[in-house]
Amino acid sequence: MGVILMLVFIGGIIFLLRSTMRSDKKEMPEMNVKEIERLLDEEVDFYKKIQTSERKENFKQRVIRFIQHVRFTDVGKAKHNLLDEVLIASSAIMPLFSYPDWEYKNIREILLYDDHFDGNYQTDEKNHIMGMVGDGAMNDTMILSLPALREGFERNDGSQTALHEFVHLIDKADGTVDGVPEYLIPKSLIEPWLRHIRAGILDINQQESSINPYAATNESEFFAVISEYFFEKPELLRRESY
Repeated sequence: MGVILMLVFIGGIIFLLRSTMRSDKKEMPEMNVKEIERLLDEEVDFYKKIQTSERKENFKQRVIRFIQHVRFTDVGKAKHNLLDEVLIASSAIMPLFSYPDWEYKNIREILLYDDHFDGNYQTDEKNHIMGMVGDGAMNDTMILSLPALREGFERNDGSQTALHEFVHLIDKADGTVDGVPEYLIPKSLIEPWLRHIRAGILDINQQESSINPYAATNESEFFAVISEYFFEKPELLRRESY
C-alpha cells in the first residue's frame, strides 16, 4: 500500500487541470497576505516543516490563490474567519504540493456549518457528519463543520476532516467516489490497489489494525482515512505496513 500511496501523493496528480479555477478572483489586500503568512507559520504544521524558503513561498502563494478563487459561505450560525480559510486552503494544497502548477477543477464553493450535520444538512451536536463532497445540484461544492475543521489542526491524532474531503475530491475526478482514482492509477494497478484496500478493511474489521475503524466503511473511506494518516501519522502507517 505504501508504494501505491506514493503514486497518489508524489507520483502524479495528472487528472487535475493547470488552467485557472472557475470562480471569480477575489482581490487580496497586502495586509491579508502578511496575515496569511503569519497564520501558516503559527497554525499549519505541514507548512512549518517545509525546509526551504522557496517551497514555503510556493505553498503560501497556492494557499492565497485557492482563497482568491473559491467562495466560502457561512450557513446558519456559522461565522468563519481568515484562519479557517487558511486551514481549508492548506488542506487542499497538501496532497498536491509536489506538483506546483496543478489545481483542482471540481471545487467552487465551500459551505461552512457551525456544528456536525446530518444527511438533511441539519446541525446538532448529536449528528455525526463532519464533512461532505457535494453531488448533483451541489456538485463543485464541499460542506464542512467548522468545529471539525479546527479540531483537525489542533489535534495530531490522524483525523483531519478537510484533508479527508479533498482526497474525496481527488477520488471524484474520474466521476465516481469509489476509492479508485482511475485517472491516476494505471489499469494494471487497479486490481492490486483494490486488493490492498480490501485487505486493510479486513484487518480493521478483525481488530488487527489501529487505523480508525471508519476506514472500514468502504473503499472510498479507506482511501480518505489512510490519506489522513499519510500526512498526520506516517510513522503509524509504516508500522501497519500500508
